[in-house]
Amino acid sequence: MAVTREAIKLRLNQTIISVGDYSGAWSKPYLDKGYAVFQVDPKLKTGIGSQGQYLFGTTIEHFVEHGYYLGRNVVGLLLAPPCTHFTISGAQYWVAKDADGRTDELLQIVDACLKLVEVTKPRFWALENPVGRLPKLRPEIGKPWYWQPHWFGDPYTKKTGLWGNFSNELVRNDVEPIRVSKQGSWLMKLGGSSERTKELRSFTPPGFSQAFCNANP
Repeated sequence: MAVTREAIKLRLNQTIISVGDYSGAWSKPYLDKGYAVFQVDPKLKTGIGSQGQYLFGTTIEHFVEHGYYLGRNVVGLLLAPPCTHFTISGAQYWVAKDADGRTDELLQIVDACLKLVEVTKPRFWALENPVGRLPKLRPEIGKPWYWQPHWFGDPYTKKTGLWGNFSNELVRNDVEPIRVSKQGSWLMKLGGSSERTKELRSFTPPGFSQAFCNANP
């Protein structure tokens, strides 16, 4: 559906900030609707994206410290901090990561995300992470709402939690998940710890992205 010029003018005054959304997949439905979208990720090249989104190739800590959001009407925050040291699949490494400081490094990113919530006071916000220990390390975020990609038309499994202040009344489009490995999801076949592998694992399913946007305009 085409976006009218009037709708674009109206929504350009409303900003969505999407943290850790390197691919732009989670924020794309908002961009398509005419919102101003800020994508914040250190792997990005600062500038204007091919679809008109504002790209910030910086850490969320730097983004918050320098107030790049000031002067904007921030209506929504999409927060996807790294999960490497929180996910249950890596529980055997938690003790070592706690000891050498890696856990604290990621918690600083989470804390900066929560600081952004505090200073922008958006209409809605959601922080994403897979099943793991994040809610124990930061109990103030409350209880998560869990969802699966195949609930929204993407045929695989990846149980994911959302914390925050948002509507979880998403319209479902259930499909049967395709089993491609012993564990089920194609994600389980991705080996190694390269940046490309991490990007593929963290890619937000488009069906969920659209359903979330529809429920949280």
